[in-house]
Amino acid sequence: MYRKKTNKGLLIHYHSHVDNRCKRSLIRTMFDRTKRLSSSPDLFSKECYDLRKMFLKLKYPVKLIDSIFKTFHASQDQNQSCIKPVDSPVLITLPFKDQKSADSVSRQLSDLSKKIDRVLQPVFTSRKISEDLKITETKPSLVNQQCVVYEFQCNSCDSNYIGYTSRHLHLRIEEHKYSVIGKHLKDKHNQRPTNLHEQFTTLKKCHRKFECLIYEVLLIRKKRPTLNTQTDSIPAETVYLNFLHSFAGSYLQLGVTCYLVRKQKVSMTDRKPLLPEGV
Repeated sequence: MYRKKTNKGLLIHYHSHVDNRCKRSLIRTMFDRTKRLSSSPDLFSKECYDLRKMFLKLKYPVKLIDSIFKTFHASQDQNQSCIKPVDSPVLITLPFKDQKSADSVSRQLSDLSKKIDRVLQPVFTSRKISEDLKITETKPSLVNQQCVVYEFQCNSCDSNYIGYTSRHLHLRIEEHKYSVIGKHLKDKHNQRPTNLHEQFTTLKKCHRKFECLIYEVLLIRKKRPTLNTQTDSIPAETVYLNFLHSFAGSYLQLGVTCYLVRKQKVSMTDRKPLLPEGV
């Protein structure tokens, strides 16, 4: 047993004014401490010899030391004989509901363990969040797309169609079952337009409706689809020209207003509109 260099072995002297029960308890405590810290019987015997020598220096009677040591040694042998090999507990996995139910199950298993002479230990498990969350169905790529320019390519011929939608694309595909696309499949190929999603592709993802109109014009002029009945996308160009006209007109009106204000030296807060509405 390791001892520090500063250890002086100072314990209660036998002739000190201390109750005798404390002195006997000190001897038992030191033997018990030595037993717990010793890793082998030989080391325990050696430490007991050193303890006996130390208590003799403190004027403890030899009969008292030997008597307490025999009593301690006998109690240790009795404890060793009473120890039975402990079987590993039987683990029972149960789902955790609440603390009240868990305590009730633990008591019932404890009573059952005494009856069958086997340790039964409950192990409570909690549900994972992933078990409560339902896995959503994987949607086709076209379902979640909106504000796009798309193309229809017939599987039975080279006919195609280009259009745009600012809504979800799958809604527009359902509407095409009754448009020129559905008519083409019925008249030319005698087919019912049931599953059209596989024949549609996205050409351009846009951010707003006006952008869809512009890209629809450019792609129609580039690919020349055969099923588009509206030639040259006049509405799209009209919207584009109207946008440029309104944009330029607002700047023109602002410039004329600033010129007249400077000329007439009228404050901006007190002046009335100088141009009629719509100029």
